[in-house]
Amino acid sequence: MSESEKVNEKSRVAILFGGANSDNYRSCRQFNDVLAALQKREFEVGAVGITLEGAWVVFNDLVALSKSLAQKDYELTNESAAAIAGSEITDFPPRVFIAYDVVFPLVLGAPGSDGRLAGLFESMGVRLVASDSLGSAIASDKSTIKLLLEAVEVATPKHVVVPDKAWRRDALSSVVRAASLKLPIVIKPCRGTNGVGITIVRFPREMKDAVAIARRFDGRFLAEEYQEEGRYLECGVFEDSERRNFISSIVETKVADGGIFNYITRTDPSTFTQEIAKDLSEEIMKNIKETAEKVFEATKTSGYLQVEFILTKENQLLFLEANAHPYLGKDGSFAKGWLDAGLDYEDIIYAPVIEALRRPLGMV
Repeated sequence: MSESEKVNEKSRVAILFGGANSDNYRSCRQFNDVLAALQKREFEVGAVGITLEGAWVVFNDLVALSKSLAQKDYELTNESAAAIAGSEITDFPPRVFIAYDVVFPLVLGAPGSDGRLAGLFESMGVRLVASDSLGSAIASDKSTIKLLLEAVEVATPKHVVVPDKAWRRDALSSVVRAASLKLPIVIKPCRGTNGVGITIVRFPREMKDAVAIARRFDGRFLAEEYQEEGRYLECGVFEDSERRNFISSIVETKVADGGIFNYITRTDPSTFTQEIAKDLSEEIMKNIKETAEKVFEATKTSGYLQVEFILTKENQLLFLEANAHPYLGKDGSFAKGWLDAGLDYEDIIYAPVIEALRRPLGMV
């Protein structure tokens, strides 16, 4: 069967959601939006979840599953999964994926964002919506992606990567001084998404605790100069099956009281707003979109990528992070940018599925 024939028939899509991490409930929250979009396009949809405890669950009753996930702040645990009609805890890896044409991963954070799940499906010969293992791994590692972007002249905040051994040998203050970083600085784990482990350090006495928080998620951490009064901006990049890139509208995140957009603020909608940035000059918008595309190409990502920047008060654009597995719910910034660019929500979900179905296995 040719690739075009395979795409034109009623394709089978397995949604993988949940996760044994702190983003479990956010993954569950986006499930119903993605499910409805796929069903409107008449895909045959199945669902597999990963519980907080790490068990893999096959759901045979999507109506019962959808009702359960509609509950506020729902988390998929072994107990909550067992209470859903038609659920079946299965051995890992579940053989059910072999029966599907493509897997749509909604697992936020590790092991979804860092490429490990993608590597699993690649080894099984199963197509995957979104990026392959290499692109996901590069995008999720803040030290690796910054090295790559320096080579293509994408500006980033002044920073230093501190390996585990370096921190154990010396105090962070001496590392920061050697790198000529000026307070305030931001401490981040090198690997991690959705703002986990991020702290602003304004005084030297705060460094020890900030490093301890970052090192819960990764032995390596990044210290970078914090941009006071900067504007948090992001946009999405999507590559179709013909290697054409499309860029979404630019979304601005504003955090109450001038705070940082980390995991704590992300989980409390009352602490931030996300709106289309309509007051940017044409020159700045052009720079943001061109730089986002450059980041997409440098990371060897396939499918889509969410690219985050900070625009300093001097109007300098600095790359912050990239996410190959962004939150896809209708209430998220990624969807908001594409909706403003003229897409229907169903198109946002449908397009990467078609791209994945047309992509030859093993090709990125």
